[in-house]
Amino acid sequence: MRYAAILAGGVGNRMKSAHIPKQFLEIAGKPIIIWTLERIMKSALFDEIIIAIHPEWNEYLKTMIRDRDLNRSYVKVIDGGKERLDTIRNVIDYIDKTHGINDSDKILIHDAVRPFVTDKIMKDSMDALDQYPAVVAAIPATDTMLWIEDGTKVDSMPARSKLFHGQAPDSFQLTVLRDSLDSLSDEEKETITGTAQICLTKGIEIHTIPGDVENIKLTSDGDLMIAEGIMRERIERDK
Repeated sequence: MRYAAILAGGVGNRMKSAHIPKQFLEIAGKPIIIWTLERIMKSALFDEIIIAIHPEWNEYLKTMIRDRDLNRSYVKVIDGGKERLDTIRNVIDYIDKTHGINDSDKILIHDAVRPFVTDKIMKDSMDALDQYPAVVAAIPATDTMLWIEDGTKVDSMPARSKLFHGQAPDSFQLTVLRDSLDSLSDEEKETITGTAQICLTKGIEIHTIPGDVENIKLTSDGDLMIAEGIMRERIERDK
């Protein structure tokens, strides 16, 4: 089985204009999370798409999906957890309970607020899992990078040629992700900030595939303005 999991459990407040969780804000006349869901659905790469949402917004999302005629049997909405790791745990537990987990299963984990993921990124991720246990999309760093220990003074300037920006999706052989998550200590859980880091912490090789500069994560009001322009340009291009 090939699974796509959309993580939408956050209710972050970095968007000052947001009065609802940012994944429900609109760009080009449509909620961000719906753009993301449609993008993954249209790829036709997955047997099941699982959206893990904050429990308070579960019914709201289900209604939104029904109202937009996206209520397919392979689209499932489940409750997310308190933290990102808890949400991923809920996704894995749902799969295990519903289908069981097989050695050949693959999972792509994506952010609800990255609506510009491409078919190529998703296909490359799934294909790479035939050879590697874990895969992350990445793009080369273009700015000068600074290493700052105390928050003010530049201690060094790492070689830019060796630095990349990690993007979602992160993709895994499902048994590898499950086993890595199961074996995390409480101390290790405190250090995890990204999904692929779950496996990296346990010594699992992480392979990269090319990301896309437009595959941005929408976390601020400025990101919304950029996304509005990108999406409207794509709409015009596809007419």
